[in-house]
Amino acid sequence: MSAGLATPTATELLRSVLLVAGIVAAMLAVDGLHDPLASMAVYASSLMTLNQIAPPLLLLGIGPEWRAGLRRTVIGDWLFDPWVAFSTFILFTIAVSLPGIFDTALADAVFAAPLGLFEFITGLMFWTQLLPASQSITPSWRTGLYGWLGGTPMMVVGLAWLWSSHVFYAPYLNVICEWNITPLEDQRWAGVLMIIFGIPLQLRSIWVLSEMFFEAP
Repeated sequence: MSAGLATPTATELLRSVLLVAGIVAAMLAVDGLHDPLASMAVYASSLMTLNQIAPPLLLLGIGPEWRAGLRRTVIGDWLFDPWVAFSTFILFTIAVSLPGIFDTALADAVFAAPLGLFEFITGLMFWTQLLPASQSITPSWRTGLYGWLGGTPMMVVGLAWLWSSHVFYAPYLNVICEWNITPLEDQRWAGVLMIIFGIPLQLRSIWVLSEMFFEAP
């Protein structure tokens, strides 16, 4: 091997894997948005991937130096402010679940792409607050509580979809899912998947919250 070629460290290899995984996840999610009415479960999973899976993978993949630099611009300082991120994440989670907005996204494919983009941006904004080097809330128990509270509306929506006895969104009422299941069953699967996709955020929040027991007084 040439002396001029440095061997990548395990950390660098891991970051590369995470970065590639984040890019692949985002690409697969975008592909899943092309036919919203085919399946609510697939459509919701695609949105959740853009919001809860791709952002942490990409942020971990770029490394702490880049994460720390996200706020070193005028726009970044505002965009990644923890309370701007929290408010945007909460409001967007609730708003996008309302039938008036979600129905529009289902009926108009042009609307689906911006919705996915906003899911991705809000996910980046929120996850930035929970990762080392870009985490700005101290002490750690506040960061953990921040993450847990931010993820709660998402889990509530997932449970509502799961346990509801009727279909929330009008465009699905007369559509047979591509998996040949009823609209209500499709909605319930969407709820299950939404809860599953929200687990990483809950686990990260619990982990950060637990760090309070190891911090020096």
